[in-house]
Amino acid sequence: MSCVYAFGSNGQGQLGLAHDEDVDTPQRSVLAGESKVSKIACGGNHSVVLMSNGTLAGCGDNRRGELQGTAALQQVPGWTPIEVPAPVVDVACGWDTTVVVDTRGHVWQRGGGRYEFEQRHLPVLDPADGRIAVYGCFQNFVVVQGPQVYGWGSNTKCQLQARKCRSVVEPTLVCDLGSVAVDYVAMGKDFLVVVDKNGRMAHASGRLPAGFQLEQQEARLGLEVRCMWTSIHVWDRRQGTVESFGRGTHAQLFPQDAVAVGVPITNFTAGSEHGILVTASQEEPLHYDVHCWGWGEHGNCGPQRGSQPGLQLVGRYATSPRVFGGCATTWVVLDQY
Repeated sequence: MSCVYAFGSNGQGQLGLAHDEDVDTPQRSVLAGESKVSKIACGGNHSVVLMSNGTLAGCGDNRRGELQGTAALQQVPGWTPIEVPAPVVDVACGWDTTVVVDTRGHVWQRGGGRYEFEQRHLPVLDPADGRIAVYGCFQNFVVVQGPQVYGWGSNTKCQLQARKCRSVVEPTLVCDLGSVAVDYVAMGKDFLVVVDKNGRMAHASGRLPAGFQLEQQEARLGLEVRCMWTSIHVWDRRQGTVESFGRGTHAQLFPQDAVAVGVPITNFTAGSEHGILVTASQEEPLHYDVHCWGWGEHGNCGPQRGSQPGLQLVGRYATSPRVFGGCATTWVVLDQY
């Protein structure tokens, strides 16, 4: 099973705690059952957990139908099961929406004023052909299978297709990498970056952050890319470095000298406007440190509120944690075997 710890914005109860106050230190967010947490997806004010057995639980805002099928239930207090058409293999959240992919390869969406899951019709997605994954940010979603990426949502910055329009209603082909499979898509508010199985940034579109040029990145391999709403952050596994592009008005850009030379980075991710980094100790007793940087106005970067000028240590653990970032929320998952 997994132990989940959360902190940050909690005004709609999106941390799954017994209250709706913001918190600036990790608090245990208790989930029922013995299954392992596979993924935590976060919207503007709601959170969804995908468990290893294909079930979903959610908490937080339901004013737009993000979680439950009744308009009368405006807030879901505590983790509550979400009824889905079939067992789920992936989930993503937009600002007020939730999208899932089930074991049959069907894609379903709810929220945005729709209180039931509605199927999104894509070209044939066959689970037998390999992994099907979904990613989302703000008003956009993309589904990945093999070398192809299909997307829908806002297109005001040409993030989905070259011809500018207010929105793309039906899923449309964003890119096809040909013989190379897509690993994942990193998404900001007005842009997206497609990373292939070699850890190479193979496609980028939309209003890209200042200083980022795809042609300068395409030859690099072994990269991990994460996006905040307005910035791109690149972990070079081979070099052990993190590089940032974009807006730094609230210290969102990674503090380059914050990690000592030789200290291994084991994981990193990003929330709406903050980052989360895990490092491994080189000394006894062995441990893993979780740090945050960026805009921590709700306590999502630790006790110091506002912009974080450097890395803030927010937790130390004996086992390697998994981390997830939401809209001013930070999540730490410890797996127990």
